[in-house]
Amino acid sequence: MISRLLKNHIEILYILVWVAIGAIHFLLLRSIYGLTVIHGLADSLVFNLLFAIVGMGLWYMVRFSDLQTRHTGELVLYQVSGLALTLLFWLGIGYFILTQLFSDNTEYVRFLRGSLSFRIISGVLYYSLMVTTYYLIINFRELKEKSEREARLVSLLKETELNMLRSQIRPHFLFNSLNSISSLTMTNPSKAQEMVIKLSEFMRNSLNLSDDMMSSLEKDLHQAGLYLDIEKVRFGDRLVVEQEITKEALSWMIPAMILQPLLENAVKHGVYEASGQVKVKVAARVEEGFLKIVISNDIDPEGKPRKGTGTGLRNVEARLVNHYGQSRLMAIVKNERYFEVTLRIPKDVIQDKSTDR
Repeated sequence: MISRLLKNHIEILYILVWVAIGAIHFLLLRSIYGLTVIHGLADSLVFNLLFAIVGMGLWYMVRFSDLQTRHTGELVLYQVSGLALTLLFWLGIGYFILTQLFSDNTEYVRFLRGSLSFRIISGVLYYSLMVTTYYLIINFRELKEKSEREARLVSLLKETELNMLRSQIRPHFLFNSLNSISSLTMTNPSKAQEMVIKLSEFMRNSLNLSDDMMSSLEKDLHQAGLYLDIEKVRFGDRLVVEQEITKEALSWMIPAMILQPLLENAVKHGVYEASGQVKVKVAARVEEGFLKIVISNDIDPEGKPRKGTGTGLRNVEARLVNHYGQSRLMAIVKNERYFEVTLRIPKDVIQDKSTDR
């Protein structure tokens, strides 16, 4: 906000600063040196107006001085040369104008000549303050640009992660689905048609998520439901899905496709390994300012365990940390009978915006 105001009104601010300096200059000449109003105004106007004009040129000198690449000695020499040229121009033009204006007033001309040391000191002070201010402004802008670049890189990284997730729809899931469809075309054509429609919608939704990578829990549940419906066709009564979702939880914004890897993990290590019926349960409710999502599945103690890399779970945890900047948003509990993953999703700033724009 402040940087935007400064950018939009920098010229006005610059003028106001020099008006204030000129007023102080005038009051000092009147109160300390007893100059007349005319002499005080002329002196203040000429010297401060000249330095204000010179100051605009100093901005470009500082801006193109390559602070990062110059050695300290080279930079000092550069600024000392700039100071000398500035003082020479400022004092030379100022003295010339004022001596011409008041050449018949010997008292003021004498004061003008006697105040040279004072003006050199004030010129050095003006120069130092302006150059320092300009360097601070340039450094501030560079830091801001760096911060914006980093923000763009983080956004790009998140988008890349999402694209990777989209592309990592496991080949075996597609192959198995297509094999199931192939079998159903002979035994149950209507079921095969239903599965093709669900698989098509699942793929389309996976590849056309919004750029902000956020989705309501309701939408993510719908996408995850398509995946589970496809798996139900394959596993039949062996896969039982239960949901306990509160109404308040449905509108909560979460990172898109955050549920699917967890459900895929539940099916892979629950149903695949079991010989009997396995229940996969999804529960969600708002609790203490967080959306608490619990995904659990039964484990057959007599089933043959499938070896997994844990990539899906690590991916979910990494996305939560990257998006919210918090750790410990995911917890895992596992024993011989069940496997449970709990997510705690904070309130996101995007939640006040509609995702159906």
